[in-house]
Amino acid sequence: MEGRYPKGLLLAITNCTDPAKEEEFNSWYNHMHVPDVTAPGIFRHALRFVNTDPSAQAGQYVSTYETTWEDVSKAMPAHREASVKLRERGDRGTPSLQVVRSGVFKRLGGEFCAASRPTRGILLVLSNCKDPAREAEFHRWYEDIHVADILETGAFHTAYRYESVDPQATQATYLALYETEQSDPAKAREALGKARADWEKRGRLSDTIEVVASLTARRIWPMD
Repeated sequence: MEGRYPKGLLLAITNCTDPAKEEEFNSWYNHMHVPDVTAPGIFRHALRFVNTDPSAQAGQYVSTYETTWEDVSKAMPAHREASVKLRERGDRGTPSLQVVRSGVFKRLGGEFCAASRPTRGILLVLSNCKDPAREAEFHRWYEDIHVADILETGAFHTAYRYESVDPQATQATYLALYETEQSDPAKAREALGKARADWEKRGRLSDTIEVVASLTARRIWPMD
């Protein structure tokens, strides 16, 4: 999100079902689908990324769209209503699209670090708190310890936290996004792997988190 910290976020993780049509798929996504999503003006600032691990089960492509709506839960219903005419045309989709997961998230927590540095890749983590009775503990750990530790490595320069407005739809309650200016975000993630042993030794990890999906992705559109 390039330093912006919007009130809401539409996240879509997708696959292209036909490797032979990958170029066609991306052209459709960038030049038809993204304009269709952003046309009503409810979701804006679209960014697209490709998973650095093409064999990962988490999904091949990541798209994010931002909204400034105060009541984020109403953004998607309003978007659907505003998009009726486009859907009625019936010629705006592609058979190559597979949606792995999609949903709207609302901003959670305070400002971590809103850097005005290039965003060439992201680390995306979808998670749950294992024990509802420890939810407050989970959030304190995540915001006061975990995010700070990740940013301290220098591999990622900005962090954001969100909560799903419909956890059943997104298959996870919480979303964390970390941005890097490194052209290969997988290498940025390696720095976290090296730091993990130290975190464990210092008691900086928590048993409250259940990671539902995690991936690093390289920015593909629009290019910075």
